[in-house]
Amino acid sequence: MFVNPRPLFLRKAYAPRVRNAGSAMAGFLPHPRTASHRAAWPRELHRAALLLGASATLYWSSFALGRVIVGSPGGGPIYVDLLLAWLAVIVHVAAWPNLWIGLRDFRTRHTKDGSAVLAWRAFLLTLALIFAAVVLLPFQYHTIASTDAWLLVIYVTAFPYLGWTFVPVLALHGVLFGRVATYLDPKSRLLADAGATLLFAVAAATTVLILQNPEALVFLRSWSVGRGILPASALIGYVLIASGMTIHVAPIAPRVRSWTPVRVR
Repeated sequence: MFVNPRPLFLRKAYAPRVRNAGSAMAGFLPHPRTASHRAAWPRELHRAALLLGASATLYWSSFALGRVIVGSPGGGPIYVDLLLAWLAVIVHVAAWPNLWIGLRDFRTRHTKDGSAVLAWRAFLLTLALIFAAVVLLPFQYHTIASTDAWLLVIYVTAFPYLGWTFVPVLALHGVLFGRVATYLDPKSRLLADAGATLLFAVAAATTVLILQNPEALVFLRSWSVGRGILPASALIGYVLIASGMTIHVAPIAPRVRSWTPVRVR
Protein backbone atom coordinates (compact mmCIF):
# COMPACT_ATOMS: atom_id res chain seq x y z
CA MET A 1 0.00 0.00 0.00
CA PHE A 2 1.36 3.32 -1.06
CA VAL A 3 0.71 6.42 1.00
CA ASN A 4 0.77 9.86 -0.57
CA PRO A 5 3.20 11.97 1.49
CA ARG A 6 1.22 15.08 0.76
CA PRO A 7 -1.75 15.63 3.08
CA LEU A 8 -5.07 15.14 1.40
CA PHE A 9 -6.53 18.40 2.63
CA LEU A 10 -3.50 20.58 2.07
CA ARG A 11 -4.63 24.00 0.89
CA LYS A 12 -3.17 25.23 -2.37
CA ALA A 13 -0.92 28.26 -2.19
CA TYR A 14 -1.98 31.19 -4.32
CA ALA A 15 1.19 33.20 -3.92
CA PRO A 16 2.95 34.06 -7.20
CA ARG A 17 5.87 31.87 -8.06
CA VAL A 18 9.37 33.27 -8.05
CA ARG A 19 9.99 32.50 -11.70
CA ASN A 20 7.05 34.74 -12.68
CA ALA A 21 8.38 37.76 -10.78
CA GLY A 22 10.30 38.98 -13.80
CA SER A 23 7.22 39.16 -15.99
CA ALA A 24 5.26 40.81 -13.20
CA MET A 25 7.85 43.56 -12.90
CA ALA A 26 8.25 44.05 -16.66
CA GLY A 27 5.83 46.95 -16.76
CA PHE A 28 7.57 48.89 -14.00
CA LEU A 29 11.04 49.36 -15.47
CA PRO A 30 12.26 50.14 -19.01
CA HIS A 31 13.87 47.41 -21.02
CA PRO A 32 17.55 47.15 -20.03
CA ARG A 33 18.66 47.28 -23.65
CA THR A 34 16.70 50.49 -24.23
CA ALA A 35 18.02 52.06 -21.05
CA SER A 36 21.63 51.25 -21.90
CA HIS A 37 21.12 52.55 -25.45
CA ARG A 38 19.79 55.87 -24.17
CA ALA A 39 22.56 56.15 -21.58
CA ALA A 40 25.18 55.61 -24.30
CA TRP A 41 23.76 58.31 -26.56
CA PRO A 42 26.05 61.38 -26.80
CA ARG A 43 24.08 64.09 -25.03
CA GLU A 44 26.34 66.73 -26.58
CA LEU A 45 24.46 66.21 -29.84
CA HIS A 46 21.22 67.00 -28.03
CA ARG A 47 22.71 70.21 -26.60
CA ALA A 48 24.01 71.18 -30.03
CA ALA A 49 20.55 70.68 -31.56
CA LEU A 50 19.02 72.93 -28.89
CA LEU A 51 21.64 75.64 -29.46
CA LEU A 52 21.13 75.52 -33.22
CA GLY A 53 17.40 75.86 -32.65
CA ALA A 54 18.00 78.94 -30.50
CA SER A 55 20.30 80.35 -33.18
CA ALA A 56 17.65 79.80 -35.85
CA THR A 57 15.10 81.59 -33.65
CA LEU A 58 17.31 84.65 -33.31
CA TYR A 59 18.12 84.63 -37.02
CA TRP A 60 14.47 84.46 -38.01
CA SER A 61 13.67 87.29 -35.56
CA SER A 62 16.18 89.54 -37.34
CA PHE A 63 14.17 89.14 -40.59
CA ALA A 64 10.74 89.18 -38.96
CA LEU A 65 11.33 92.51 -37.20
CA GLY A 66 12.70 94.25 -40.27
CA ARG A 67 14.88 97.32 -40.01
CA VAL A 68 14.59 98.56 -36.43
CA ILE A 69 16.88 101.37 -35.26
CA VAL A 70 17.16 102.33 -31.61
CA GLY A 71 19.05 105.41 -30.50
CA SER A 72 21.49 104.99 -27.65
CA PRO A 73 22.34 107.88 -25.32
CA GLY A 74 25.85 109.11 -25.94
CA GLY A 75 26.37 106.79 -28.92
CA GLY A 76 25.27 106.01 -32.44
CA PRO A 77 22.18 104.13 -33.59
CA ILE A 78 21.70 100.45 -32.77
CA TYR A 79 20.35 98.24 -35.53
CA VAL A 80 18.27 95.68 -33.68
CA ASP A 81 17.95 93.31 -36.64
CA LEU A 82 21.71 93.27 -37.18
CA LEU A 83 22.26 92.73 -33.46
CA LEU A 84 19.91 89.72 -33.48
CA ALA A 85 21.68 88.29 -36.53
CA TRP A 86 25.04 88.53 -34.77
CA LEU A 87 23.60 86.91 -31.65
CA ALA A 88 22.42 84.09 -33.90
CA VAL A 89 25.95 83.69 -35.27
CA ILE A 90 27.41 83.62 -31.74
CA VAL A 91 24.92 81.00 -30.54
CA HIS A 92 25.60 78.98 -33.70
CA VAL A 93 29.34 79.01 -32.98
CA ALA A 94 28.61 78.04 -29.35
CA ALA A 95 27.17 74.76 -30.67
CA TRP A 96 30.47 73.77 -32.31
CA PRO A 97 32.16 72.31 -29.19
CA ASN A 98 29.13 70.12 -28.49
CA LEU A 99 29.01 68.98 -32.11
CA TRP A 100 32.74 68.24 -32.07
CA ILE A 101 32.60 66.14 -28.90
CA GLY A 102 29.29 64.47 -29.71
CA LEU A 103 30.17 63.52 -33.28
CA ARG A 104 33.64 62.36 -32.24
CA ASP A 105 32.16 60.00 -29.65
CA PHE A 106 29.45 59.03 -32.10
CA ARG A 107 32.01 58.11 -34.75
CA THR A 108 34.10 56.18 -32.21
CA ARG A 109 31.12 54.00 -31.23
CA HIS A 110 30.13 53.37 -34.86
CA THR A 111 33.46 53.05 -36.65
CA LYS A 112 32.17 50.53 -39.20
CA ASP A 113 29.08 52.51 -40.18
CA GLY A 114 29.23 55.08 -42.96
CA SER A 115 26.50 57.27 -41.46
CA ALA A 116 28.65 58.35 -38.50
CA VAL A 117 31.60 59.11 -40.79
CA LEU A 118 29.40 61.10 -43.17
CA ALA A 119 27.97 63.16 -40.28
CA TRP A 120 31.50 63.91 -39.04
CA ARG A 121 32.62 65.03 -42.52
CA ALA A 122 29.56 67.24 -42.93
CA PHE A 123 30.49 69.02 -39.70
CA LEU A 124 34.08 69.52 -40.85
CA LEU A 125 32.82 71.00 -44.13
CA THR A 126 30.65 73.38 -42.11
CA LEU A 127 33.70 74.62 -40.22
CA ALA A 128 35.63 74.99 -43.48
CA LEU A 129 32.85 77.11 -45.00
CA ILE A 130 32.69 79.47 -42.02
CA PHE A 131 36.46 79.95 -41.92
CA ALA A 132 36.51 80.47 -45.69
CA ALA A 133 33.94 83.22 -45.27
CA VAL A 134 36.17 84.95 -42.72
CA VAL A 135 39.09 84.88 -45.13
CA LEU A 136 37.31 85.64 -48.41
CA LEU A 137 34.87 88.30 -47.23
CA PRO A 138 37.29 91.24 -47.79
CA PHE A 139 38.03 89.97 -51.31
CA GLN A 140 34.33 89.88 -52.10
CA TYR A 141 34.00 93.60 -51.35
CA HIS A 142 37.42 94.55 -52.81
CA THR A 143 38.61 96.18 -49.60
CA ILE A 144 41.61 94.06 -48.69
CA ALA A 145 43.83 97.17 -49.00
CA SER A 146 41.51 99.35 -46.94
CA THR A 147 41.97 100.34 -43.36
CA ASP A 148 41.18 98.09 -40.43
CA ALA A 149 38.17 100.24 -39.58
CA TRP A 150 36.53 99.49 -42.94
CA LEU A 151 37.26 95.79 -42.57
CA LEU A 152 35.51 95.84 -39.21
CA VAL A 153 32.48 97.56 -40.76
CA ILE A 154 32.30 94.96 -43.51
CA TYR A 155 32.48 92.06 -41.07
CA VAL A 156 29.85 93.58 -38.80
CA THR A 157 27.34 94.44 -41.54
CA ALA A 158 27.86 91.68 -44.13
CA PHE A 159 29.06 88.54 -42.38
CA PRO A 160 25.67 87.44 -40.89
CA TYR A 161 24.04 87.64 -44.33
CA LEU A 162 26.47 85.71 -46.54
CA GLY A 163 24.19 83.52 -48.61
CA TRP A 164 27.02 81.52 -50.23
CA THR A 165 28.04 80.40 -46.75
CA PHE A 166 24.85 79.90 -44.78
CA VAL A 167 22.83 78.19 -47.50
CA PRO A 168 25.35 75.31 -47.83
CA VAL A 169 25.48 75.14 -44.02
CA LEU A 170 21.74 74.39 -44.01
CA ALA A 171 22.26 71.51 -46.44
CA LEU A 172 25.23 70.19 -44.44
CA HIS A 173 23.19 70.29 -41.24
CA GLY A 174 20.51 68.33 -43.07
CA VAL A 175 23.13 65.69 -43.94
CA LEU A 176 24.56 65.71 -40.41
CA PHE A 177 21.33 65.27 -38.49
CA GLY A 178 19.83 63.06 -41.17
CA ARG A 179 22.69 60.59 -40.65
CA VAL A 180 22.47 60.88 -36.86
CA ALA A 181 18.71 60.21 -37.06
CA THR A 182 19.36 56.67 -38.32
CA TYR A 183 20.36 55.70 -34.75
CA LEU A 184 17.28 57.17 -33.06
CA ASP A 185 14.15 55.30 -32.08
CA PRO A 186 11.35 55.29 -34.71
CA LYS A 187 9.35 58.21 -33.28
CA SER A 188 12.42 60.41 -32.79
CA ARG A 189 13.77 59.42 -36.21
CA LEU A 190 10.56 60.55 -37.88
CA LEU A 191 10.84 64.03 -36.37
CA ALA A 192 14.56 64.39 -37.05
CA ASP A 193 14.20 63.21 -40.65
CA ALA A 194 11.37 65.68 -41.22
CA GLY A 195 13.54 68.49 -39.86
CA ALA A 196 16.52 67.50 -42.01
CA THR A 197 14.29 67.31 -45.10
CA LEU A 198 12.94 70.78 -44.37
CA LEU A 199 16.48 72.16 -44.13
CA PHE A 200 17.24 70.64 -47.54
CA ALA A 201 14.08 72.22 -48.96
CA VAL A 202 14.96 75.69 -47.63
CA ALA A 203 18.49 75.43 -49.01
CA ALA A 204 17.17 74.32 -52.40
CA ALA A 205 14.56 77.09 -52.59
CA THR A 206 17.13 79.74 -51.65
CA THR A 207 19.57 78.42 -54.25
CA VAL A 208 16.93 78.65 -56.97
CA LEU A 209 16.12 82.25 -56.02
CA ILE A 210 19.80 83.22 -56.02
CA LEU A 211 20.42 81.63 -59.42
CA GLN A 212 17.41 83.37 -60.94
CA ASN A 213 18.57 86.78 -59.75
CA PRO A 214 22.31 86.72 -58.95
CA GLU A 215 22.66 90.05 -57.18
CA ALA A 216 24.68 91.00 -54.16
CA LEU A 217 21.65 91.41 -51.89
CA VAL A 218 19.43 88.67 -53.30
CA PHE A 219 19.93 86.44 -50.24
CA LEU A 220 18.90 89.22 -47.88
CA ARG A 221 15.88 90.12 -50.01
CA SER A 222 14.69 86.55 -50.52
CA TRP A 223 14.89 85.75 -46.82
CA SER A 224 13.04 88.96 -45.94
CA VAL A 225 9.96 88.08 -48.02
CA GLY A 226 6.86 87.66 -45.89
CA ARG A 227 8.64 88.68 -42.70
CA GLY A 228 11.05 85.79 -43.10
CA ILE A 229 9.19 82.81 -44.55
CA LEU A 230 12.39 80.97 -45.49
CA PRO A 231 14.18 81.51 -42.15
CA ALA A 232 10.94 80.56 -40.37
CA SER A 233 10.91 77.30 -42.34
CA ALA A 234 14.53 76.66 -41.38
CA LEU A 235 13.58 77.36 -37.76
CA ILE A 236 10.84 74.73 -37.93
CA GLY A 237 13.38 72.26 -39.30
CA TYR A 238 15.75 72.85 -36.39
CA VAL A 239 12.87 72.63 -33.92
CA LEU A 240 11.83 69.25 -35.34
CA ILE A 241 15.41 67.98 -35.08
CA ALA A 242 15.78 69.20 -31.50
CA SER A 243 12.37 67.74 -30.58
CA GLY A 244 13.28 64.34 -31.99
CA MET A 245 16.56 64.24 -30.10
CA THR A 246 14.89 65.49 -26.92
CA ILE A 247 12.33 62.68 -27.07
CA HIS A 248 15.13 60.17 -27.62
CA VAL A 249 17.23 61.20 -24.62
CA ALA A 250 14.27 61.79 -22.27
CA PRO A 251 14.04 59.19 -19.50
CA ILE A 252 11.13 56.76 -19.60
CA ALA A 253 8.78 57.26 -16.67
CA PRO A 254 7.92 53.96 -15.01
CA ARG A 255 4.28 52.93 -14.93
CA VAL A 256 3.28 52.32 -11.32
CA ARG A 257 0.06 50.44 -10.67
CA SER A 258 -2.03 51.32 -7.68
CA TRP A 259 -3.12 47.71 -7.30
CA THR A 260 -2.09 44.35 -8.66
CA PRO A 261 -4.83 42.14 -10.10
CA VAL A 262 -4.95 38.65 -8.62
CA ARG A 263 -5.97 35.77 -10.78
CA VAL A 264 -8.49 33.55 -9.06
CA ARG A 265 -8.19 29.87 -9.82
